[in-house]
Amino acid sequence: MRILLTSLASFLAFTAIAQIDTTEIYELVPVTVQATRFETEDIKSPLATTSLSKSFIQRGQNQLSVNESLDAIPGLFALNGNNFSQDLRVSIRGFGARSAFGIRGVKVLVDGIPESTPDGQAQVDNLDLGVLESIEVVRGPSSGLYGNASGGVISFTTQNPTATPFVEARVAAGSYGLQQYQLKTGQQKGKFGYLLHGIHVKTNGYRDNSGMKNTILNGKFNFQLNEKSELQFLANYANSPQADDPGGINLAQAEEDRTSARDRNLSFMGGEEIKQSRFALIYKNQIAEGQQLEVKTWISNRDFSNRLPFGFGGIVEFDRAFTGFTTNYSLDNTLFGKPYRLKIGIDLQNQADDRTRFVNEDGVKGNMTLDQKEEFRSLGAFLIQELSLSEKFTAMLGLRYDAVRLKATDNFLSNGDQSGESDLSNFNPTFGLVYSASDAANIYGNISTSFETPTLTELSNNPSGLGGFNPELMPQEATNYEVGIKGIVNNKLRYEVALFSIKVKEEIVSFELEDFPDRDFFRNAGSTDRKGLETSFTYNVARGLNAFLNYTYSDFKYDSFRSFDGNFLPGIPKHSTFFALNYSRNKGLFGSLQVRSIGELFAKDDNSVAVDGFTVVNLKVGYKHQMLNSHIEPFFGINNLLGTKYFDNVRVNAFGSRFYEPAPTANFYGGIKVYFGK
Repeated sequence: MRILLTSLASFLAFTAIAQIDTTEIYELVPVTVQATRFETEDIKSPLATTSLSKSFIQRGQNQLSVNESLDAIPGLFALNGNNFSQDLRVSIRGFGARSAFGIRGVKVLVDGIPESTPDGQAQVDNLDLGVLESIEVVRGPSSGLYGNASGGVISFTTQNPTATPFVEARVAAGSYGLQQYQLKTGQQKGKFGYLLHGIHVKTNGYRDNSGMKNTILNGKFNFQLNEKSELQFLANYANSPQADDPGGINLAQAEEDRTSARDRNLSFMGGEEIKQSRFALIYKNQIAEGQQLEVKTWISNRDFSNRLPFGFGGIVEFDRAFTGFTTNYSLDNTLFGKPYRLKIGIDLQNQADDRTRFVNEDGVKGNMTLDQKEEFRSLGAFLIQELSLSEKFTAMLGLRYDAVRLKATDNFLSNGDQSGESDLSNFNPTFGLVYSASDAANIYGNISTSFETPTLTELSNNPSGLGGFNPELMPQEATNYEVGIKGIVNNKLRYEVALFSIKVKEEIVSFELEDFPDRDFFRNAGSTDRKGLETSFTYNVARGLNAFLNYTYSDFKYDSFRSFDGNFLPGIPKHSTFFALNYSRNKGLFGSLQVRSIGELFAKDDNSVAVDGFTVVNLKVGYKHQMLNSHIEPFFGINNLLGTKYFDNVRVNAFGSRFYEPAPTANFYGGIKVYFGK
């Protein structure tokens, strides 16, 4: 506590001596969000939404993991920021908590293009915080907007070209051999604009066998074709030749040596290698006043290789092709004399995974054990309407129908032919109503739904040990009931309070088998009940000084599942709190003191293993020195300032009590950013 008070006092001291500047960084004004499919002020949306700005995402941050920013969002729980082989795990209101790796059950978009594959899996190892303009999050089931596996939405938007040319370079280093090198440039000149970005990062990692190397390249090109139409081309490439996996360990091993890796992960050289590319075209045409046509198409390829810590089938490789096309028509007019908006569209997506497995002979590829092609095709049609019933009441109705085909073609026939296919369909409505008394008080309610098919990876992890799909694994469905209030009071206080109740049927949960350690299998759990409270408050303390607090209460229980009725869902804390004291001006000193407090959570369905809660304090400071249109910005940060011993990831239902992945103790980073403008 003494260290915390000293840090807080130091932080307040440097804010007191900061140079005077009339430009504020923190302005509490309504923010326009687009993740709801309509451009809407966040405080007037009938859905629970949160938007994070470029300054919050980039300024002085470590920029090593997206959870640095996502921790600030109520209702969202992120784990695994330091195991780059498993990738970041994110859950929104419990959706995604079961993911063995990556983001599952939450729709992820980058510049409006799905990063989530049609089957509902997303990785963000090809996404860098240094190029993001904003992050928007829709909390709660959203299949009425985006279809399969939309228990929530995370929409990342990258920076756009600026009116004047610029070059920005950033170099950073830190604990555990961290090195980052970043370069950005761009300009909007007449009808053509471009933004180019590249970063290379590597680290040895906190634990044994936890190193990572990654290079990411981004390009955004804008073409103004004429007065009414524009074309945008997006390109992304990521190459991660190293992402080691230290594995989960038991509590005794964690207490003896927090930096240790599981012995089998060392002997089998656990880890993965990835190459991924994505290209997209976005066309917009202003057909007439209040009418717009938008067309998007994209192609993504992912070359993946993973070494798991067991022999038979322990090396997994797949070559993934993900293509998509979507078109929508939007209308902004009147209906019965009332302001009315409509959006209607079609989404077509196709995913094809050529998956193979081999014997892992101490990290060396052995004989083949599986060879199959897995396909996931989806067709979705949606209609969203918004009608202003009066000056204060607005209603929103969304309707969506999805048809899905899953197919497995078994090319490894020595153990029989396990080929098969399945057709699924689902209809999802979303209804919302908001009463806007003023900017200070907007009362809303909604009923929203979602459906979630198993991913191809989950289906191909067949407990029988054979190829093909697990025939017993079924989709899950959810219905969300929510009420809340949000608003901005006198540009001093922004607040949000949301209460929700979610009923989930056929909840998909993970488990492990003794014969396949560190390999996750999946089954349906009957039904679950989720009740929760999400609160968020931002207060402008003084010029440039801003205090932020959110609190989430999650009462998520099994309603019907074997002998676990009434048990809490594992992997999700009942209580979580995030507090930040931020100081930032347009130039001069800036800094942030952040406190994240997570309550106890369970590691097993039977609730027999409780993982202690923790509180982590992070501190970052920097200084922006302006030189005409250019500036130089040194920065420094300490993560886990108090040296708290906690677990960065909990492997749910892991066999052999290997639930734990220890997080780093106190660690630092620092660097300098240089910006040259015109």
